[in-house]
Amino acid sequence: MKGHEVKIKFLIVGLWNTVFGYAVFVGLDFLFTLFFLKRYVAYMLAAVLSNILAIINAYIFHKFVTFRSPSRGIAIVPEFLRFFSMYLFSFCLGLVLLPVFVELFHLDPKISAALLIPITTIISYFGHSRFSFKLYKKL
Repeated sequence: MKGHEVKIKFLIVGLWNTVFGYAVFVGLDFLFTLFFLKRYVAYMLAAVLSNILAIINAYIFHKFVTFRSPSRGIAIVPEFLRFFSMYLFSFCLGLVLLPVFVELFHLDPKISAALLIPITTIISYFGHSRFSFKLYKKL
């Protein structure tokens, strides 16, 4: 598969996963604001849970659509762990930057989360293509 095809699929799957993850974040943030008095508890809990669901969603789509990984059975465990480690880095970066944007810059959590999308997209593309699925050698 040519490099530009992988990049296009990555962007399409990434767009889907971004919409999915952001929609889950917004929904959970709305729901949690009804139950938690502290605003930061609601948006941080929403961020954690929406990221977990988005990571699982992203792995499935990138494995089968973007990179067409042949790993099956027990072989998916190390592949998923590599994939997860790349998202864990982006996730932790987001957890650090989200409250900075909200508390220090006084931005709405939803806008702050949207501003983090380009940062995590760039990091995840290079990480997944070079590490998670080990296909970057031909790109």
